[in-house]
Amino acid sequence: MNCKYCQKPIGLLRSLKDREYCSDAHKAAGSARSARTLRELGELEYHTVASWDGPDDPIGPDTRQQPSSSRSTAVVLGLLALGGVLLLSIDSSGGAMPAGEKESRRPSWFSQQATGLLSHLPKSTPPVELRHDFVTTSLSSWMPAGTGAGWSFDNGLVRPGALRIWKDSRDLSDYRFQFEGRIENTSINWAVRAGDPRNYYATKLMVSGRKDSRATELVRFSVLNGKETRRLRLPLPIRLEDKSFYEYEVRAMGDRFVTLVGGKVIDTFRDPRLATGGVGFFSENRERASIRWARVSAGEHFVDKLRSFLTFGLVLPMVE
Repeated sequence: MNCKYCQKPIGLLRSLKDREYCSDAHKAAGSARSARTLRELGELEYHTVASWDGPDDPIGPDTRQQPSSSRSTAVVLGLLALGGVLLLSIDSSGGAMPAGEKESRRPSWFSQQATGLLSHLPKSTPPVELRHDFVTTSLSSWMPAGTGAGWSFDNGLVRPGALRIWKDSRDLSDYRFQFEGRIENTSINWAVRAGDPRNYYATKLMVSGRKDSRATELVRFSVLNGKETRRLRLPLPIRLEDKSFYEYEVRAMGDRFVTLVGGKVIDTFRDPRLATGGVGFFSENRERASIRWARVSAGEHFVDKLRSFLTFGLVLPMVE
């Protein structure tokens, strides 16, 4: 049996006391890591590894930027307070306007200021829902076009070869990428923020060993302008069963990325270099995996909901 934190074998004497961790220190570290994964995913205040993925410039715990959740919360509270002031300043008489009476009053100072503020907020982004079931053998929506590049189909599953990018997702920035797949030999691999085959973030979920000694690790690297950065290898305290299907999910939000397997967070990282780009799959050497379906969804930001609240025809006119 191996330690869930470092993946090294647990000593005989230690196993009599604890069959999950090789030492008290690793048990404490493992518990802390588990606690972090239970936090709200939108806050992203936990980091398995915070990495720039560059050769000499990692973003460590002491140098990385503070999470933006507190700033976002302050903006929300400030705008809500402003909305409350506006509600009070629109019509202090509390009565309805008589029929036939035309609105002749100029907008209040608060209304003018809030309108200007809203004009600087991000515009609404129409929700995007993409889904691909690999029942048919068409890869026309996956670039590069054609049927080559080592991809193959088998009874409603696709086995990736060289990198292909989902064409309809290329212009997206923040999104949720979900798919169902299984590892058939060595690993299952995917890419996010992939604008083209020369620029993307790649992740490989790899398994090795047999039965009780089976180990899982995550490998991460970037390809920028056709050049690959160093590959970062992370041992994971999870165990994937042979030839079993799992649901995988990657959430891309700004410069932050969260990876989940079976609904559990296994990795987070930050990298600001690629702001937009789609999703894709690939395999290397003798690696082989099967994908059953893939889905990409992108919705409105919370600011859009706040905008709708403040511009519901009661407080402010809509800002185009």
